[in-house]
Amino acid sequence: MNNFTGMDTKDNNFNELMDDIREIAKGLQAIYSQAETQYTSAVNDVIRRQSKDTKEIELLLDYMLDFADNEKILASYRKLCRYYFGINPQATAEYIQSYKEIYDADEKLFKSGYFKNNPIKGNIR
Repeated sequence: MNNFTGMDTKDNNFNELMDDIREIAKGLQAIYSQAETQYTSAVNDVIRRQSKDTKEIELLLDYMLDFADNEKILASYRKLCRYYFGINPQATAEYIQSYKEIYDADEKLFKSGYFKNNPIKGNIR
């Protein structure tokens, strides 16, 4: 086996890996797109109905928190928090704190330069 054949195999494996990653990324984009539509609709529905059902609202906030790194979902999350504040200020403060604990920690890593020298992680955002 010569060096060129070995390189071809590595290149093919790398290309296959990149193709797999692209497919996963497309799937994630589709999930986020669907989540944007569904959560925006659900938040608007809760507010339109003037729902006071704390279980419904908190369940929605819980689910949305997993996607709150998306700008549109974050906007809906904030909108629902503003609405829920009039119903349960303490619980709303806890949801805001949960968001900060999850996402502000990530932001601090980016601002600190943690990802700057890492060529893979440096392209996350």
